[in-house]
Order: sequence, then structure tokens, then C-alpha cells
Amino acid sequence: MNEVAGAPWPNGEYGEVTSPSGRRAYLAAQAGRLAGRTARWATDLASRNPAVESERGRIVGRKGADAWFLIADSFERYLHTLGAWPPRAEQPEQDWQHLFLLQGADLEASRSREQELEAQVKRLQQDRDELLDTIATLSQTIASLSQVSKDRR
Repeated sequence: MNEVAGAPWPNGEYGEVTSPSGRRAYLAAQAGRLAGRTARWATDLASRNPAVESERGRIVGRKGADAWFLIADSFERYLHTLGAWPPRAEQPEQDWQHLFLLQGADLEASRSREQELEAQVKRLQQDRDELLDTIATLSQTIASLSQVSKDRR
């Protein structure tokens, strides 16, 4: 898969995202909601319970600490053993919250890309100015050499 970490998983039914290694996963906050628990519970589960595979990584376009990604297959199996899978239907409010989170990540990624492009434009303008100075210097040198050549004739 060529998706970036934190991007929505194609056809994800419960808010799945792509993990840093490209696997289907849940972010800790979403995993907690699906289990009817808190994000802290999901973070503890990811960091301390070997029954649930997890990864830590940075969500592209977001600032701050690395996020916990709970690998979907093992997390769903774990919840199934607890009798908590499949989850109850999500409330529309949670769908909106998830949408706002994704929109914020997209906005941060866009801002980051814009800053990179502005820095690149600035470097290119500096390179252009240096080249124009070099051209002017070479033109003066050529003019001087032409004048010296004419004077010797």
C-alpha cells in the first residue's frame, strides 16, 4: 500500500487508518470509542498487552508525539474475546468528530507542504539572483576583453 500513516483506510467501516507499516489499524482514540472505553485505555492496551499488535509512529501532517496505531485484525480479535466486537453502531456525533480530526490533519499537511514550497521558491530565487550576477560579471569581462582586443589592433 502506498498510503501515508494516519490516512483513512479505503472502505474502512469503523474509522480505520493506515499504520506506519501500511497495515489496517485504529488510532488509540478511535479504538477506545469502538470498545466503549477511553483513548487512555486503548493506549495502555497498545503499549502493555501483547495480545494486541500495535505500532507507534507519526501521523503525516500532525505535530506532537508519535501516535499509537492498534493493528485492526488483532484488536478486533481481542474485542471479540471480550464479547465487544462488532461494536455498536457509531453515533453521528462521533462521525463528525472523526471527520474534523481528518480535516485538521489534512490542513496541517497542506500548511507543511506550503512552507516547504515557499522555502524552495526562496532558494530558487537566490540561485537565480546569483546566476544573474554571474552573467553580469561575465558580460563585463567579455566587454573588457573585446575593448582590449580592439585597442591592440
